[in-house]
Amino acid sequence: MREGNEFIRGVTYKSGSRWADEDEVRNSPAVTYVDFASGNCPVGGTPIISDGRTAYVDSSDAHTLVFGATGSKKTRLISMPLINILTLAGESFIATDPKGELYDRTSGLAAKNGYDTYVLNLRDMGKSDYWNPLAQIYDRYHNGDRDEALSMMNDLVRSMTEPQRLGAEDPYWVEMGSAHALANLLFFIETATKEEANIFNYAKFSAERSDPGGTEEIAGYTAEGSIAHVNFKTVLTNKEASKTFAGVASTISAMLRPFVTRKTLNQVLSRSSFDAKDIGRSKTAIYIIVPDENSTLHFLVTIFIKQIYESLISEAQKEPENSLPVRVNFVLDEFCNLPTIPDMASMISAGRSRNMRFFLIVQSLGQLRNRYEEDADTIKGNCENWIFLTSRESALLNEIYNLCGGTLQNSLGGKADKHPLISLSDLQRLKKQHGEALIMHGRCYPIVTRLPDIDEYVFGTYLPVRQKKRDLHKIEYYDVGRVIAEIKEKKRPLPFSEEVSG
Repeated sequence: MREGNEFIRGVTYKSGSRWADEDEVRNSPAVTYVDFASGNCPVGGTPIISDGRTAYVDSSDAHTLVFGATGSKKTRLISMPLINILTLAGESFIATDPKGELYDRTSGLAAKNGYDTYVLNLRDMGKSDYWNPLAQIYDRYHNGDRDEALSMMNDLVRSMTEPQRLGAEDPYWVEMGSAHALANLLFFIETATKEEANIFNYAKFSAERSDPGGTEEIAGYTAEGSIAHVNFKTVLTNKEASKTFAGVASTISAMLRPFVTRKTLNQVLSRSSFDAKDIGRSKTAIYIIVPDENSTLHFLVTIFIKQIYESLISEAQKEPENSLPVRVNFVLDEFCNLPTIPDMASMISAGRSRNMRFFLIVQSLGQLRNRYEEDADTIKGNCENWIFLTSRESALLNEIYNLCGGTLQNSLGGKADKHPLISLSDLQRLKKQHGEALIMHGRCYPIVTRLPDIDEYVFGTYLPVRQKKRDLHKIEYYDVGRVIAEIKEKKRPLPFSEEVSG
């Protein structure tokens, strides 16, 4: 029998959990020492041990999951230092920023270090950069990548109807409404010009042609057998049942409501200030300021994250090693307050090998399970780093307790005696004022460490990049009547005829 801590034939011998010591953390192959006073970092990542001047950061490709109830200083202990470290390392990042605090505290350092800095400001849209959620879809569709474009259309429609899906007594109406919305989107993307392809024109077209007569007219100008035609017919087969069509129209109306009455929002979403492909090729900072007190526009953040991710995946595939030249970090504060991101479990699984990392900041385990249901276990299982600040949630406390384990004293044939490494009571009493956090880092033993407040770091303080009020441009309108007239006059082919003919 070998000496030491061994597992032999199902019997634990002199084995058990314990706290990691600092030397083990420092010597971990996934950890890199950085000196902030030097003004740069070789790599970015979450601090595991830090005094504010230097740190041992997780420089690996591992994803990180942060648990902290409201008021636990998640932003000041985790998000703000992390973004500044990523900036000093020259890594790109996309950060959700409910209160605009991250932008105010970190954008100045990003600008000083030569970042292309953008802000999608859904709180004050007169100070926002532009982003057109239909631009990538339109480009892929008309450049021949129609399968990917259709997948993105499905994601867009699903995200836009998510609020109705969550509150629906009968999901049938939402599914029918989604089929109708997808058919409208296909027709719109097929027939609009690049300049017309924006969310306002799509909403206007859908609002005008979502009654039975308008739907039947549009369906008549789609090639039979095409995806659009099939989706239109799915709805029209029930047009005699007024209740059915009224339910579909209600779903579409609710989905489009944010775009019907908000001119500034439509202008912000009518073009793009940046090319998503550049985020993984040059150091780029994108802040998404979204009101946390009003969830009306949260679905736009979900669409944004998914589209950026898919664009970066495509760019990574062009590289010799299928990996982005510049690492991209998604710092998603209040992750579970956003509508469900389609395919999030797959995204977090595939992102690592493409040089993308996720930092998911949540309030509780229940919140994660409520939002992602069966995918919640896949998401947390793919996060090798867990940072726990505080919680009163019994399910989370018990999971941390069990993962930390206990000390088992056993001899062959003897009885095990388990002493927990940390009690449930002590887990609830990590000292907020001292920045105490329990960290489970990779395959290392757990550690309770002190994370400095952002004011204790030596990054320096810089004024945020000034958000200027801008004159929003005029939208070029789409006229479906003109499109139909041109089809009748054979000035343009029947929409989707190429799809059907192959």
